[in-house]
Amino acid sequence: MLPKLHRLTSDYDYRRLRRLGRSYPSSSFTLVVAQAKDPKTLRFGFVVSNRLDKKAVVRNRLKRLLREAVCQLLPSLRAGFDASFFAKPALRGKTYAQVLSEVTAVLSKSPLYLRPAA
Repeated sequence: MLPKLHRLTSDYDYRRLRRLGRSYPSSSFTLVVAQAKDPKTLRFGFVVSNRLDKKAVVRNRLKRLLREAVCQLLPSLRAGFDASFFAKPALRGKTYAQVLSEVTAVLSKSPLYLRPAA
């Protein structure tokens, strides 16, 4: 479970993210990242549209997959950003391992990811 301090909750935050954020697309989702108001926070949001699937069970499962992948990568992410995942139809058939690798690949292209020292 993603801790509450790492969650985007208000509609204002999502609108601000869409307005100011930079997009990082993949085949299964689009990651939108923007600078946070507070440089010590790192917050995430997960959006799965009704158009993707009418069944809430399916939409919630997709959100859980994305949320768990982010939880796993949380220690290697940089604070000071707000980010949101917008799901695409291709996400429906993916396993957790596939989602984790895709989330890792997209996050590594974004400013969120702390590169390991070489």
